[in-house]
Amino acid sequence: MTLIPPPAVQDTAPRKKRWPRAVAWTLGALVVLEVSINVALNVGAVQAIMRQSTSRTELAWKRAWWLWPFGQLHLRDFTLTQQNQNQWWQVNMDALEANVSLTALLRKRVDVQRIDGHGARFRIEPSFGIEKEPPPGPDYRPWVIQLADVTVHEVRELDFGRVRFVGNLDVQGSLDIKGRERIHVETPSIRVVSGAMEFDRKPVTRLERLEAKAQLEVPFTEDQGWDLSRALSAQVTSQMELLPLDWLNEHLGSNNAVSVKGGEGKVDLDLHLKDGGLADDSRIDVQGQELNVRAGPIRARAPWALKASLTSESPDTRKGTATLTFAPVRVSGPEGTGAEVPEITITVLARRSAEQSDWELEPDLRVARSRPLDLRMLNPWLARTMEIDSGFMTVQSRERSKSAKAQDSLRLSVDSDLVSGRMGSVKVLLRAEADVDARNMSWDTKSLTLTGTTLRLTNVSTNGPVPIRAWSGVFTLPQARLSLSPTVLSARFASKLTDTQPVAALLTSAKNLPRFLTSLLNIRDVTVTGRVQIDEGGLQLRELQAEGEGFSLRGHLDLAGGELQGALLATLGALTGGIEFKPGRQDLHLLNAKQWFAKQPEPPFR
Repeated sequence: MTLIPPPAVQDTAPRKKRWPRAVAWTLGALVVLEVSINVALNVGAVQAIMRQSTSRTELAWKRAWWLWPFGQLHLRDFTLTQQNQNQWWQVNMDALEANVSLTALLRKRVDVQRIDGHGARFRIEPSFGIEKEPPPGPDYRPWVIQLADVTVHEVRELDFGRVRFVGNLDVQGSLDIKGRERIHVETPSIRVVSGAMEFDRKPVTRLERLEAKAQLEVPFTEDQGWDLSRALSAQVTSQMELLPLDWLNEHLGSNNAVSVKGGEGKVDLDLHLKDGGLADDSRIDVQGQELNVRAGPIRARAPWALKASLTSESPDTRKGTATLTFAPVRVSGPEGTGAEVPEITITVLARRSAEQSDWELEPDLRVARSRPLDLRMLNPWLARTMEIDSGFMTVQSRERSKSAKAQDSLRLSVDSDLVSGRMGSVKVLLRAEADVDARNMSWDTKSLTLTGTTLRLTNVSTNGPVPIRAWSGVFTLPQARLSLSPTVLSARFASKLTDTQPVAALLTSAKNLPRFLTSLLNIRDVTVTGRVQIDEGGLQLRELQAEGEGFSLRGHLDLAGGELQGALLATLGALTGGIEFKPGRQDLHLLNAKQWFAKQPEPPFR
């Protein structure tokens, strides 16, 4: 007898066998999908999808794994690169963990809800040879990259070209890029654990503390591409150690006459940026130790300080102030002689109203009256022209009244007491005053421009064959330059002399010249112009011209150790004569003087 089970019992066994089979297929499909995803991540398939639609934004990594959909995406050596016609920038991370939407990639979106990165580097530099991006077609859909809740530990480098941060920095923020539309970066927390700022790969500061938050909003226009001019808004507070300024010497040049040493200090910084520019309440405070400056044969050393701030003077006017102070300043010459200036302060006040596009600058120079400077320190340079036996000078800025104009505060006064010296065998006494217009001063690392200087000589007396008694004269220097190494003063000069005592003494000092010139040359109101150069070899005069009533003089002269060389052509009334100066003698040429003078070429300056 055969027993046949009921129908319900017959279906139970096959169903029990199908469940394990279904689970196995499901697990198998998940394994295949998981393997496919990880293979796609590691063979460059995802990167290729992005490259098909944009060549300006690139994602790359060396290794990746993802336990989808339960775990996080893990990337090693991750790189995000953005490039356009003007700039190229790149972010690298040693390791990155992220919650990524896989389906978003199919819609041309990189959608990451959380990122935890380690070991990051950022670099930005100009782009060269990149063609302008062609306009997109009507069916163009830009890639969208959204990175939310980003935390990056150990940011080791921020490279902006010549300026670079190296160290350990933590940052939190977000990134939103929509191709050909905008880039938005939000960093609510930036904190430096340790680090340094470099300029041209040379350490400049060591960061003791830095906290910041920033926002970058970069719009895209068809004409200009990505516009970074007004992109950055930020707030940065920092305390840092300023390293010695010796690194500046490389930028001054190996043949430069000026060099610096020391000057390290402390920096307290609070910067506010808005729309790419400094905003109100920004300030910087630097306290520097002794800075040593070499300028040709002169050495100067002084502690220094810098204070700068930016505020709103009124709702429509912004005011910035920067004050650089050196105090005290000790100056020494090649033989150890020197002087001290209690304080030198340079202040720049900047104002700009809402209607102005540029800042209106008002500089101010304050130099406290220096202690007397022994002028004998100039003898190593000046001795071939005039060897100084005694004399002192002081330097100070001109006092400015409340009603005076701003430029009056940019003038320096240099005054001497009675200076005693010798020009060869001739004893010389004089007082000198110089008025230097600091507005025209400039420094090109090898020389100092002193254009606009006025020189006053008073109480000038000599004991030569034709003595000078209490003469005075004023000379203006429309062009003047002091080269520092070697030390050379070259200038154009112009003067309106009240009398011609120096000219008479010059022309009648030789025994071979007629003494009647002494009385005839006592001429009033004479204009003198020319070019002068003073160096270690002596004094040189070129393009010398003097004009007065019934009198003229032109020529060129060299003075060294009290000896004259050169040629002059003098006209007094109807008489014209030439004078030739040679070492130890002078010759007078009265016949055909003009023809003789025309054959005396004017040598160039040494």
